Amino acid sequence: MAYAGAPGLELDIEGLDKATTRNLRLHLGQLDPALAEQPARLERQLRRDIDNAMQPFGWYESTFSVQTVKGRRVLRIEPGPRVLWIEADIRIDDAARTVPAVAQRLLKSPFTPGKPLSHPDYDTLREELLRACRRAGFFKPRFRRAELRVDVARHEAQAVLELAAGARVRFGEVSITGSSLDSTLLRRLAPFRRGEWFDAALLSRFEQRLRDTGYFSELVVRIKRSDTEVADIEVLAADVTESSYDVGAGFSTDSDLRLRFGRNSPLLNSRGDSLSIDAELSQSRQALESVWRIPHSDPLDDIIELSAGIQGKQVEDTDSLTATTGIAHAMKVFGDWSYRYGINAELERYTVGSETQKDVAYLMPSSNLSRTKLESGLDPAEGYSVWSSVDFSDRTIGAPADFLRWRGGLGVLRSLRDDNTRVLARLELGAIWTDGFNQMPASLRFYAGGDRSIRGYDYQTLSPRDAYGKLIGGRYLSVGSLEISRRVRPGWRVAAFIDGGGAFTDHHDKLYQSAGIGLRWLSPIGQIRIDIAAPVCDSENSALKFHVSMGPPL
Repeated sequence: MAYAGAPGLELDIEGLDKATTRNLRLHLGQLDPALAEQPARLERQLRRDIDNAMQPFGWYESTFSVQTVKGRRVLRIEPGPRVLWIEADIRIDDAARTVPAVAQRLLKSPFTPGKPLSHPDYDTLREELLRACRRAGFFKPRFRRAELRVDVARHEAQAVLELAAGARVRFGEVSITGSSLDSTLLRRLAPFRRGEWFDAALLSRFEQRLRDTGYFSELVVRIKRSDTEVADIEVLAADVTESSYDVGAGFSTDSDLRLRFGRNSPLLNSRGDSLSIDAELSQSRQALESVWRIPHSDPLDDIIELSAGIQGKQVEDTDSLTATTGIAHAMKVFGDWSYRYGINAELERYTVGSETQKDVAYLMPSSNLSRTKLESGLDPAEGYSVWSSVDFSDRTIGAPADFLRWRGGLGVLRSLRDDNTRVLARLELGAIWTDGFNQMPASLRFYAGGDRSIRGYDYQTLSPRDAYGKLIGGRYLSVGSLEISRRVRPGWRVAAFIDGGGAFTDHHDKLYQSAGIGLRWLSPIGQIRIDIAAPVCDSENSALKFHVSMGPPL
């Protein structure tokens, strides 16, 4: 492997692996061309650079020679025997040793007897132990001893570390200045309480939760040491004073061109109330919705929502206009599950299939439980999403028929070993239990087909039909998909998939399958999916369908 120095001097390096050769090149740097005529000086410099490059990785007895072979100078190196680790001598104060971060780092100690010596591993562990102690509240840790003992004659190395962690501090008072918000409300965002052991990870989480509220235009969280055993937390904040506006456009084959307008007022009063207004306009859907959010016990994880909206929808043989108002309680349960329950007043005018227009007005309690875990970034490698929702009503509160409607879904994203290949699986199920399905409002019936359902078919074109061949929606829903994609360029993936299922009323209704290929563009504004799909084993529908959609995979 060649080293290209200044003009007039070039060395080929032989006898080392690629990684060690690269390290030696860095140490050799730009060799002085005059060294070609000064053998003694060249030998001294090479000895120094070779030792500096190889000793940190356990080679202390290397030999070398510089020869001329076919007009080229060759630096031949014999690494010699390698120094290996023996049992390390690591002593840490008991109070710090029991800290999980410290204990876990010790379990992954690089000083395994018989493994080659590595100076960088020694330096890294030493710094990580200090860092873990500081993050756990030992603000002044120090090493009584920090030695790397190398016995060249025995080819042995021992790491000797004796760490004095010092006093551990606890969380003190949390003070908040500069904000008009009720400080009691904001303190509830802290994942720690006064008197608990200090943990830098909890403090970082507190700061992130404060930012996630959207209440502040500026925010600084800092530690105030009032004494050696307590760390008070000071929050300096400046409130958001103006609303933000969001205007945009999008496109998918489900909705064609879609225009969107949003207004968000994140801070309306000292209680932390917020208001959002969203409008959407496309060929098949027109909607206007407003949500007033009132913090209950936590402005992020425990909220009362007052909502009102109106939506018009025209898809195939279904035409509906729905006005909704309601109240809901949204909260976190079981750690990081999202749970929401509430009741809506629904007013709907609709036409389904060949039926005449109908008007209904009723109350509908509902409940929803969900959890999503997805890696951040444009191209996440792992994640999952699971959700379940229930809506119900009966004639005593205005419904045209007693019913209970359930929907649930599961999505799983996994990366294969080569890290370029992803597998995405989706499943969505639904069922309506009722004594009068024909009286069910259009917005509650099930349909399949489209970008996020069964590709190869147009949006919501799969369901049972009436005697006139018009779509009337299904009582049950079952849709699944399996997709595999592989990255072929930094911003592109190719995909292949199969979809299947349908919306149906009884076991005689037809289920559908499709297959296709696609491209995934990891654009700066999000993942854009371009798919071409065709029905499988369907004599009535065989044409290729083109699908475009945008958003995360789950």
